Amino acid sequence: MLLLLWVTNSKFIFSFYIIYFCWLFLLLRSIKFSTPQAILDMPNVTVVFDCTVEKIIHDGSKAVALQTNQNITLPLKNSKLILAMSTLPATTLVLNSFPQLANIGKRLSAHFVSSIIARVPRTSLSITENDPDIQLGAVYITGMQNKAQFHLQLSAIDSRQCENKQIINDICKKYSANSIPSECIDKSQDFVVISCSTLGELDYKNNQNHFELSNSSQCLTTNGQLSFCLNEQDKQLWDVMDQATFQVLEKLSNQIQYWHENEKTWTTERPLPNQIRKKSLVHDSSTMWIGDRNDTESPVTYDYRLRGIENVYVTGGALWPTGGSWNPVLTIVAMAMHLADTIH
Repeated sequence: MLLLLWVTNSKFIFSFYIIYFCWLFLLLRSIKFSTPQAILDMPNVTVVFDCTVEKIIHDGSKAVALQTNQNITLPLKNSKLILAMSTLPATTLVLNSFPQLANIGKRLSAHFVSSIIARVPRTSLSITENDPDIQLGAVYITGMQNKAQFHLQLSAIDSRQCENKQIINDICKKYSANSIPSECIDKSQDFVVISCSTLGELDYKNNQNHFELSNSSQCLTTNGQLSFCLNEQDKQLWDVMDQATFQVLEKLSNQIQYWHENEKTWTTERPLPNQIRKKSLVHDSSTMWIGDRNDTESPVTYDYRLRGIENVYVTGGALWPTGGSWNPVLTIVAMAMHLADTIH
């Protein structure tokens, strides 16, 4: 859901994607100390619900108004417009609004993912009978192949002394690297179950990967089209990444077993690539990468401003010059805070 916050006689207009339950909590005024609640309490703020910005109206060098799905146009006056709406929605809005800008969507990076679940006998690890009912452990391991990054996120759970399966499953959903099917836990009372999610960097230099407008949709918010394919660097990195994951797991015990989702069973055989590799990408980025004064091709300048547009700013994963392999949320938050300091 898109919630548009209209700030009268102020410098900023913010548009946010807010998931439904957060919006519901706001209506119930139950998030006492949240930033949206503080904004709503300001006397010069008007909230427009179910209002989606479809297009930014401009004079060639400056955004002057917002076209919305409610057949109303919201004038910007002297406001600064901040696109804080994740990578692809922000890119779609810019492509529809500023066709004259160069290189929007020409670069794409993201993460490809493998997901492996394994288990080792408790007897092969240093676990005593006096240990807590439920124990969790986690480790983060980084790697690189030909300057392309990947990392392993491993989390382990020992729950032999806990009989409440619901509690165990809830803990796994909250804290494990990836989802652990309940039957894995139910059949592993004498084992430590290990969840492993590995992420690799999609090569941003692959010019076959891009995001552009499509003629298949007339809706201005959904007419974007993502195209990507793996090149040789991506394929080699994924192979190295999976091999590293198995090597790390098999260092734990020579009695390790792997979960095979298709057969719903544990075996000592490694699962095949088509069983562990996700078919979709995560953490899409780099469609409006940021550059310094020497990077004349970057769509966004060093002050987070769309190149050639004086009052439109971008934040989020679209800014990454490269994807890397790191989980992006903390960096996104840090850059958003820096943007706020920059334009304040």
